[in-house]
Amino acid sequence: MNLFAAITATLLLGGFGYPYVPWWGNALLALWIWLLGANVGSFMNVVVYRMPLGYSVVHPRSRCPNCLQPIRWHDNIPVLSWLVLRARCRSCGAPISSRYPTIEALVGMVFLVLALVAPVASGANLPQIQLAPPLRLPTVLSLWLMFALHIVLLCTLICTALIRYDRRTPPLRLFVPALMVGIIAPLIWPELRPVPFFAPVDLGDRWIAVLDGCAGLTVAAALGLFAVYSVGRDRRNLETAEVPAIMLCGLALGWQAACAVGCFAAVGHFVTRLFARLQPWFSRVPWTAHLATGVLLYIACWGPLVEAAEWLGSQATMATFALAAIVVTSVNITTAALRPGKSEPAPSKRDPGERPMSAEDNLQAILNSPSYRLAETDTEFLQREELRPVRLQLELLKPEMALAEQKVHSTIVTFGGTQIVAREDAEQRLQAARSALAGAPDDLHFQRNMQRAERILDKAHYYDAARQFARLISSTCQDDQCDFVITTGGGPGIMEAANRGASEVGAKSIGLNITLPAEQAPNPYITPELCFQFHYFALRKMHFLFRAKALVVFPGGFGTLDELFDALTLRQTNRMQAIPIILYGRQYWERVIDFQFLADEGVIRDEHLELISYAETPQEAWEIIAQFHGISH
Repeated sequence: MNLFAAITATLLLGGFGYPYVPWWGNALLALWIWLLGANVGSFMNVVVYRMPLGYSVVHPRSRCPNCLQPIRWHDNIPVLSWLVLRARCRSCGAPISSRYPTIEALVGMVFLVLALVAPVASGANLPQIQLAPPLRLPTVLSLWLMFALHIVLLCTLICTALIRYDRRTPPLRLFVPALMVGIIAPLIWPELRPVPFFAPVDLGDRWIAVLDGCAGLTVAAALGLFAVYSVGRDRRNLETAEVPAIMLCGLALGWQAACAVGCFAAVGHFVTRLFARLQPWFSRVPWTAHLATGVLLYIACWGPLVEAAEWLGSQATMATFALAAIVVTSVNITTAALRPGKSEPAPSKRDPGERPMSAEDNLQAILNSPSYRLAETDTEFLQREELRPVRLQLELLKPEMALAEQKVHSTIVTFGGTQIVAREDAEQRLQAARSALAGAPDDLHFQRNMQRAERILDKAHYYDAARQFARLISSTCQDDQCDFVITTGGGPGIMEAANRGASEVGAKSIGLNITLPAEQAPNPYITPELCFQFHYFALRKMHFLFRAKALVVFPGGFGTLDELFDALTLRQTNRMQAIPIILYGRQYWERVIDFQFLADEGVIRDEHLELISYAETPQEAWEIIAQFHGISH
């Protein structure tokens, strides 16, 4: 049936499409539009299921809820795959609900209808629009942009209606994309809202667009709140979470349209409540389903409606809003009186008057339920706040087991700044800073960047030293037992230099990465089997020091200082094994931290200064480590 609808719509547009395009060209255009809509409908199926539960709509990929096998791309073609598979999973044979292809076909038809009545018909459905020859690009472009705006609105309304049909609450993030498009697009193309919010005045197109959007949001919000609070909580036909849906109508179509579709939705909901007395299933049709239907009909008949009723055009006044508010409120109160005062059941409960679900639909609901998933494969469950202790344990065990499997017995931890890069990279940065400053010599920001680039170039020798130190340690100590394995934070700068030095002599090295908004991507020199990613800083710090035989700290910033003081505190309090803590580059470190001053002020003891050693060359750092552990070299 869905395929038949697609073929019929294709032939329809083929006969009523662009007059200067042959019938087969219009048919191909229609088929493409329907397929685009069906693919959007397929994505909407994911949104409707995942978004109310707080899950990501893009990750992980779709799986069969019964066997948890990933759905192959050729099994995910809208409508067609469902027909080819005969509504069964290819892997386990579990039934696939007919709801999925129905929504895909429905959204494809919505795309076709809007394309037929608006851009393909040169905007014949629109009010107050100056039609141009069909090949004039600005008019054709603006019509298709308007089509896109209306599609975003309708897709959001359909998702809202389906979520409410499932008796769940639409999350606010569902409305964000349509809200952003509705605000930004008319500012760029003011003609996307052909009916201004009042009689035209000389304010400029963009100011009219701003005021029109504000008026649409305000009036529609007021109308939605009237619908929500006109009756008691236990008799509401519209929930507060659905108010943004009618606000989007006002934003995209204008406040006059919001009044019209709001009245249509209220009356439509009243009619379905009447039918519900004969057939209880109708009681599940949500208010927002009528709103989506009203928006589609309003767009299709926009021009004739405005011509027939001036109060829907730019001549509208506050009386229009007052009349709409009265209609919505009175109809809403009447509708609420048709059913007993009872709060709407939760998703897991069934209305006593509702027709029981078929065995097939109930089985599909069971297989789709998050509770049916295996706990070990349910990533959404594992990411819940209550499971934090489990995640902490996993983050402790995974690297520990991998290091044991790789026979890593001991490590040399190397820290340093991410900004201290190889000399050739530092020279390129300095050249870029000079070029920027040459274009604006008086710019203080560019002057500061120039100074910083010069200082970083002066520190490039630390990158070479860290690289040489890692080569020396790795070539001297690593054997089948993997002693003194270079370990870093896995990032760029000094960390990259240390991993690189070990890699150059064919030795293993470890990278303990952390998830950060920026900067922390693994450098390419880490041994792949020994590169780990952490979410919790505390577990990462523990793994840095579990097997550590020495800590070598090159110049760096806050992150380097953080790790340094963690180790110093643990050594000061004897809460970890004895290791040498070596600061590479005395001149830098004595300028950054005056440890002697701390001792002189009495806040640390004099013997605590002995926890720190200084080195100026890679060989000197290695000699300190070897002497500390009694290694002959």
